[in-house]
Amino acid sequence: MAHYISDLLYRHECVVVPDFGAFISRRVPAQHFASSHTIYPPKKGLSFNAQIKQNDGLLANHVASVQNCSYEQAVQEIRNYVRSLDKEIDNNGSVTIHKVGRFSRSEENALQFTPMYLVNYLPEAFGLSSHETFAIDRVEKPVAITSEEQKEQETTPVIPLETSRSNSGSWVRYAAAGVILIGLSFAGYKGYQEQARVDAIAVEQMTNETVTNTIESASFLISDPLPSIELAVAPLEKKYHVVAGAFRDPANADKRVAQLKRKGFDAKRIGVNKYGLHNVAFSSFVERNDAINDLNRMRALGFDQAWLFTGKLPK
Repeated sequence: MAHYISDLLYRHECVVVPDFGAFISRRVPAQHFASSHTIYPPKKGLSFNAQIKQNDGLLANHVASVQNCSYEQAVQEIRNYVRSLDKEIDNNGSVTIHKVGRFSRSEENALQFTPMYLVNYLPEAFGLSSHETFAIDRVEKPVAITSEEQKEQETTPVIPLETSRSNSGSWVRYAAAGVILIGLSFAGYKGYQEQARVDAIAVEQMTNETVTNTIESASFLISDPLPSIELAVAPLEKKYHVVAGAFRDPANADKRVAQLKRKGFDAKRIGVNKYGLHNVAFSSFVERNDAINDLNRMRALGFDQAWLFTGKLPK
């Protein structure tokens, strides 16, 4: 049974164990812990709600499908499993569901759940594991100078550069003349750039005016317009069904549909299961949460035998 629960947690966000509680999963993004320099991949965080105990049919249908037994036999096997869990908690103080988590009771006799953190039920993270990184020390350490190097720097003389006095005057005159020529050339080049920019703007304005006048004076006539196309959007598949009952005789299934329609339900036959039974559904939904809400509403109205079916049955 633990193996069945673990298989369903990979595909569903809520797996109810009747008369025991529900395992609820939520997506947790990748995490980085600076204290241990470890990066953990995204996963499904697992929690337990002991208040959700009503049978939604998910686990029982899975057990019946895998073991090739009837739905009633699967429900009874789940009941036996829940009794064994309660008995082991009472005798040993705790019980562990393989690949799911550990249960114990508090002083107030309430169930306490500790999930298996090493198991990742997120299919997209398959094969990913935690990765440990290493901090980089970016502190620059001073370079040690030996006493011999320091003594060499202190004793090395500084030699000043001297220029000839006779040539200093002519060098200054040549340098001043060069600066003046460079300044005049730069000013001329800047003037040329500014004039080229003004000319380009004028040409662009003339071109825009010409194109605009041409468009305004032109007239367009389409003699053979393209035909319109209607796109048909396929409706979303309703694969979650709130089942009212299953019947061996199709006539009885039709009678049940008629009875429910007279009571205001949008009932219909949704196909034949592998046991040859014709299933009748109160309603069908695209989203699983909507189907669960409607299932609870049906049970509140007195349809205690209603259950949830996921998938598509052959007609």
